[in-house]
Amino acid sequence: MSESGEDMGLTSGLFLDAVIAAVIALPFATVLLWGRLRGPRVLRHTQRLGLIGLCQAGAVLLAALLINNSFQLYTSWSDLFGDNGPVGQIQAGKPVAPVVAANRAFDGGHVLRLLPNADLFRADPGLPGELHAVITGRDSGVTGEVIVWLPPEYTQKSYATTDFPVIQLFSGYPGSAGSWFRGLDAVANLEAAVQRHSARPAILVSAAINVDGSHNADCSDIPGGPKVATWLAKDVHDLVDSSFRTVTDRSGWGLMGYSEGGLCASKLLLQYPDRFAAAVSMSGDDHPGGDLLKPGTAGYNANSPLWLLQHGRAPKVSLLLTGTLQDGSTAAEANAMGAAAKAPTVVQRLIAARGGHNVGVWKALEPQAFGWLSTHLDDRPTSAVPAVPNLARVTGVGGAAGAWASG
Repeated sequence: MSESGEDMGLTSGLFLDAVIAAVIALPFATVLLWGRLRGPRVLRHTQRLGLIGLCQAGAVLLAALLINNSFQLYTSWSDLFGDNGPVGQIQAGKPVAPVVAANRAFDGGHVLRLLPNADLFRADPGLPGELHAVITGRDSGVTGEVIVWLPPEYTQKSYATTDFPVIQLFSGYPGSAGSWFRGLDAVANLEAAVQRHSARPAILVSAAINVDGSHNADCSDIPGGPKVATWLAKDVHDLVDSSFRTVTDRSGWGLMGYSEGGLCASKLLLQYPDRFAAAVSMSGDDHPGGDLLKPGTAGYNANSPLWLLQHGRAPKVSLLLTGTLQDGSTAAEANAMGAAAKAPTVVQRLIAARGGHNVGVWKALEPQAFGWLSTHLDDRPTSAVPAVPNLARVTGVGGAAGAWASG
């Protein structure tokens, strides 16, 4: 069983239940033992202080665990202690003569392109379809974890020559690459949307965005610091593109993030329109909020989605901003970004009346977000077999959680 499954994983229900039971039992144990302690007075006082300390430590642990589970700050014990495994080396892919071999994409027995980096990924037996790798980016120099989920269709015979669209997912801060696959149930939500014919099968990718210890880099290239934008938009993109059957041009690549990850999705879309066609920002800010980019500086402006919409070029991309009226300035910032957008850039908003800044709100929005991305990404099937449902027959996208609004 995976450490994030239902054994004693950091975010498992079993571990949470055990901590709750301990928090309830410790005060009773303290009362029962209080008058039964033996030994000199100093020893008895020390033992009683220890019992009180255990009660307080249990309460603090429970509070920390509930916060972690709510915001998916760390999704496993290895994530918490920084143990992500060995680092792989990215290989360059070069055209070769048509051959039949493993880790290559085929069309009628002929190689479409090399997939030289597929062997960098390792499967998790407890999480079907999920693959893990830890790599150091060639362009950024950043080392981080990359998690890829392949849809069931990827290995089906009728999809053998199909190239799949890719959705890169970004966590909040602090958070981890596994957050989308644990607390936010991205796989279950996407698969359900595909079953309803409101979304297309897609490859999901989540890479570490918090790569600089206690500093929040806002998914940006920091002068003299980590090049997180380059890591996400180039290194991770190229790793996945050279490992799996993906749509190779920008039309098949989308972004989605929540909270800090929402900022990442919107700004990377505007900064790299040659690599991404669409993005969804769930409760994301319209400006950097970390401690490395200072307001008023060129670096701050260049990584502010609102500033980019107001003063930057207007690329042909589509952006969906979601949030709630009760979540601080989220709705106001979404409206400001919508007003700042200039054709051919399209900014749409999906704002609900109620809800805070939490996982429950973001999970509720996922079905609509995946459906929206499916209508804005091109799957480009390479076989004659229909690879995706016909979305022209689908109705009802944008239901109860809120109404669509164009920018």
